Amino acid sequence: MSQSPPPPGETPDRIPDEPRDDERHDAPWAPAGGEPPQYGERVPPPQYGQQAPPQYGQQAPPQYGQQAPPAYGQPPQQGQYGGQYGPGQAPYVALQTPPVSVGEAFRYAWQAFKVNAGPWVLAALVMLVVSSTGTSIERTIRNAGAPSGDAGWVMMTFDPAASLVNIIFTIINFAIGAALVSAALRTVDGRRIQVGDFLSVPNFLQALLAAVLLSLAMFVGILLLVIPGLIIGVLGMFYLHFAIDRRLSAVDSLRASFVLVKDNLGTAVLLILAALGVVILGALALVVGLLVAFPLVVIASAFVYRRLTGGVVMVPGSAG
Repeated sequence: MSQSPPPPGETPDRIPDEPRDDERHDAPWAPAGGEPPQYGERVPPPQYGQQAPPQYGQQAPPQYGQQAPPAYGQPPQQGQYGGQYGPGQAPYVALQTPPVSVGEAFRYAWQAFKVNAGPWVLAALVMLVVSSTGTSIERTIRNAGAPSGDAGWVMMTFDPAASLVNIIFTIINFAIGAALVSAALRTVDGRRIQVGDFLSVPNFLQALLAAVLLSLAMFVGILLLVIPGLIIGVLGMFYLHFAIDRRLSAVDSLRASFVLVKDNLGTAVLLILAALGVVILGALALVVGLLVAFPLVVIASAFVYRRLTGGVVMVPGSAG
């Protein structure tokens, strides 16, 4: 029954038909503190008019007046990690992120590999074949032009033809490696990888230029008693991810990687050690294990990159 309106000048105790305080209740699926449910947690469906909570790795939809996060391969908006800023300002922002587990990264990589093993094995096989072919051709050219008895020093002598072959196959190997990183970033987006995904790399020229700059810096560092070159290599370990995922310029990709690794040095070192261990185990497994080891390392690295930058990590294969 509807209530009669209050006399003029008086304020009603509550709005008509509004539920009383003892009738109010929170949505049964809403976790305490407004946090999304954890991975694997089952929650009841939302009530009418309520929004379902985001799944594992998904971000909640933007509220009124907020911008949605950029899609894969699109540059972020200003103020996000890796976003573009005005002249004289850094093209990145350091984020406070929870600790990232390297063990979790490799568990995720194994699950993602099992979901989509075929294209990954084929890509790793192509990389091994191309790399060994280039090395074999270069060695053959050098052996043919070396004086008799100098076979032990053949790879240290300068040969224009062999050097040209080395440069060509280095670029090809880089393109394959960049394609693996691009596919790994799609994997953490929850996408199933197809063979065609390895044939295109976003922002390839800037990524290649960044690789050249990093190689030159490492070469100079190695001349300075080796250790500086190794440090530069570690600091630049995520430059490809920034160049491909955020489409940053060569210099900005290197700069963003340096800052990210510097701020998360322990996690970066653990990732490198774990990756070396996985590759060694793959080589010991009659080399065939490398067809699994390389994809695991690439996917785990993309997982760590996304987590350290506050990005989204989706369930493997969930986005189709």
